Amino acid sequence: MKVNGYQPVSSVGSTDSSRTQGAQKTTRTSSELQQQADVVTHLSQLPQDSSQDIDHVRVAELRDAIRDGKLVMNTEKIAEALLQDLTKG
Repeated sequence: MKVNGYQPVSSVGSTDSSRTQGAQKTTRTSSELQQQADVVTHLSQLPQDSSQDIDHVRVAELRDAIRDGKLVMNTEKIAEALLQDLTKG
């Protein structure tokens, strides 16, 4: 019976129990968590590719320009490049 928006406690309890059951299904065991941590550790120990195309000198120059407030952005050129990229795809 519903009186002024009040619901009996029994219906609220069944909702809470279904939430608890759902939470129990998603809870991982400690062995599963340990296995996941082992995978992450293994992946972080893989050899890094040192031939990445990162120009460290240019990165340092940009970092210094940003820090000094001297970096000038040509927004028109950026917008044109974005539009060209969109029309290609």
